[in-house]
Amino acid sequence: MTEPGILGPNQACVANIGPTERRRRLVGGVSMLAVTVAAAGFLLWFDAPRLWRVSLFVPAWLGALGVFQVRAKTCVALAGRGLRNMDAGDEAITDPRELAQVRSQSRQVHVRAVLIAALVTTLIVLLPA
Repeated sequence: MTEPGILGPNQACVANIGPTERRRRLVGGVSMLAVTVAAAGFLLWFDAPRLWRVSLFVPAWLGALGVFQVRAKTCVALAGRGLRNMDAGDEAITDPRELAQVRSQSRQVHVRAVLIAALVTTLIVLLPA
């Protein structure tokens, strides 16, 4: 099943997660972004050393990962195992081209999540206490 996605103007999105699975990832991603904001506020409020702020990379990455998985309709864990879950349970992706596309989308999700988490973490580390 291909449809236009966020991957590029000429690149079709091959979904490997259905609406229920996307909702789960959205809730998890937004929750982790809220944890990032709350933890950043706490660290800044109590004038924690800048090195402690680096720990915010993990929740920022998890939050970005959740949100980007929803946008790309691609679960990175399922893609790594060659599976899809369109809300009826895990099933193997048997078409090699489809699997290659899903794995490509998965890599893009990973890269974007890492870049956003690194940017957010860097900005928080550079903020004056």
